[in-house]
Amino acid sequence: MKVLQGFDYRRGTSIVHKMDPRAKLVYLILFSSLAVYFLSPYLLIFLFLSSVPMVALARIGGKWSQSIKGSAYFIVIIFVINFAVNLIQQLPLVDALTLSIAMSFRFVVLISIFSSYFLTTSPEDLTQSMVQLKVPYDYALTFNMAMRFVPTLSKEAQIIMDAQKSRGLEMEKGSFIQKIRNYIPVLVPLIVSSFRRAELVADAMESRAFGATKKRTSLYTLRLGDVDYAFLCIVVTSFAALLVSSLLIGFR
Repeated sequence: MKVLQGFDYRRGTSIVHKMDPRAKLVYLILFSSLAVYFLSPYLLIFLFLSSVPMVALARIGGKWSQSIKGSAYFIVIIFVINFAVNLIQQLPLVDALTLSIAMSFRFVVLISIFSSYFLTTSPEDLTQSMVQLKVPYDYALTFNMAMRFVPTLSKEAQIIMDAQKSRGLEMEKGSFIQKIRNYIPVLVPLIVSSFRRAELVADAMESRAFGATKKRTSLYTLRLGDVDYAFLCIVVTSFAALLVSSLLIGFR
């Protein structure tokens, strides 16, 4: 569950926290697209390093590194599946190994980019930025609540796992199928708790007359500043340079 720590926002005063969410959203979309497009481990390493300055400036290295470490299990699965498929397709061993490493590291890059965004962007600012981008408020609120409850469910799942282990449940022993079955005593109470939490949220929204009026007003409006424009210039220039260079050289 540590991989979900990348969605656990904490208020900060760094320059990255104060940036407009729309500027950071451009970085997320463009560099995530490059991560999906590129296959070269070297280019993927460069994309991974692009999020390091943001993490350092925002001082979120702890939770960022936890989300990376927590994804190790998924990284191994991605590598094994891709390596097996490449061998079945009769690719040379070196090519199969290189492509499998690239696919695994692509997942790391995406985790890093998304973590650096959600760890430095408050849910309120994210909702407001989506509304100003003409996204319907209902959809923006739904996305906001989903992102907000991800770390909450992660913590609750950890509490349930600790409680079940204290009752003698051995979750790490047995075959792969048995390990999956061992998680059933965790998933059932987690699902029940999620339904209860959703019902409480629905009651709270109804008590506040949510949806009573279609015309909504906002307490504040997000505006791009000099730092945001400078960041956008760097992001767009880097994106264009990487994409054009890869197309001209024919290297991806």
